[in-house]
Amino acid sequence: MTERKRERKKVSNLWLCFLTVFHCPSAYWDTRKGSLPAELTMVELGHRDPVYNVIWLQSKTGTDCFSGSTDGQVLWWDIRKLSEPTETLVMDVSRKGILENALGAISLEYEPTMPTKFMVGTEQGVVISGNRKAKTPAEKIVCTYSGHHGPIYALSRNPFYPKNFLTVGDWTARIWSEESKESSIMWTKYHMSYLTDGCWSTTRPAVFFTTKMDGTLDVWDFLFKQNNPALNLKVCDDPLF
Repeated sequence: MTERKRERKKVSNLWLCFLTVFHCPSAYWDTRKGSLPAELTMVELGHRDPVYNVIWLQSKTGTDCFSGSTDGQVLWWDIRKLSEPTETLVMDVSRKGILENALGAISLEYEPTMPTKFMVGTEQGVVISGNRKAKTPAEKIVCTYSGHHGPIYALSRNPFYPKNFLTVGDWTARIWSEESKESSIMWTKYHMSYLTDGCWSTTRPAVFFTTKMDGTLDVWDFLFKQNNPALNLKVCDDPLF
């Protein structure tokens, strides 16, 4: 089974496509240079498991990004030199850097207004909050948030209040505050069907969306209703992702 995630960004009037594939190199394409990759990563220097997320970073060059994989690593890249990652962090919450103890990365979060911070949603249901500018790898893992019973498929900061963030996993969606690490501050009811994805509204700070395995889209407005979605829409009979 091949798992891949694509991210596109316009850099210097070019569309660049970054691609990571299970047991294959990371690569990016420059549409001016034809159909072949402009740069490749050596297999032994890349991820060892499926890569589930890649996010472009705010930088002066516009060529930096980072990726997360179920191999327990988060890698930072500069696509001008994609032969190897510029930085590696093992998701070992004991802060010993042991890959065998690392949690697998499923979702990533990066907020340009907080350029040194990043967040990782793991397949074990734990959110890892990090600071890239810390002096040592152990210090880069700042804290963790636990609350889900399975993989966290969506992780998103609120665009209006970035210290609050949304997670989607197992049968619930949860809202967290960076200042409250013991528990989420709000959560949905447990659904009969597994949740697959979610995101905030870009125009209303209390509104977010979730999708489920039964093909439904839920729209939540916590200022209007807390126990049930404000709108439930059956999109299809197949799972929504």
